[in-house]
Amino acid sequence: ALLSNSTLMMLATGSAFRSMTQSSLLVFVPLYLANAMGYSAWAVGAAMMSLQVCGFVAAPIAGSLSDKVGRRSIMMSAMGMTAVVLIAMLFAGGTPMFVVLVAVLGFFLFAIRAVLQAWTLDATPANMGGSAIGLLFGIQACGSAIGPLICGILADRYGLLSAFYFMAVTIVIANVFVFIVPDPRASRKSGGGK
Repeated sequence: ALLSNSTLMMLATGSAFRSMTQSSLLVFVPLYLANAMGYSAWAVGAAMMSLQVCGFVAAPIAGSLSDKVGRRSIMMSAMGMTAVVLIAMLFAGGTPMFVVLVAVLGFFLFAIRAVLQAWTLDATPANMGGSAIGLLFGIQACGSAIGPLICGILADRYGLLSAFYFMAVTIVIANVFVFIVPDPRASRKSGGGK
């Protein structure tokens, strides 16, 4: 039944592309900081901590806003800004601004985890919430596994910065899926129900 739920499957597919971006970042940002910019292990750890801390700050804000203005608006804004920040990182490569942008990236990239889960629950019957989240996480795991592999192939062939181009493309694709997915809450308000 869940596999035939088009809203859930579009959300999960978009989430898989988002997970490609996220898992690739967690691998290739430290590599870039250490290998291309010469950062020490401590400095790389501090930069990655800033990514997570900004996500920690953003998550409850995004969750609250999504309850008020809708899931799609928050997710599209956050993923759109993620793409913009990734592109900015390409231009800032090798400078201290790159590290600042890593923190900014965390604010937008990690803000939507709770929103995505809430939208998944909106799209599924109440008695299947656990199964729906399990399916979502399973499909996300596929994206998380594939992303770093593709980035590794690109980085070996074209250099580390090429991985960031790939990440920008995957988050844009994720945003396309968010744009086309129907809003289940709107359907219920109009009488469509589940």
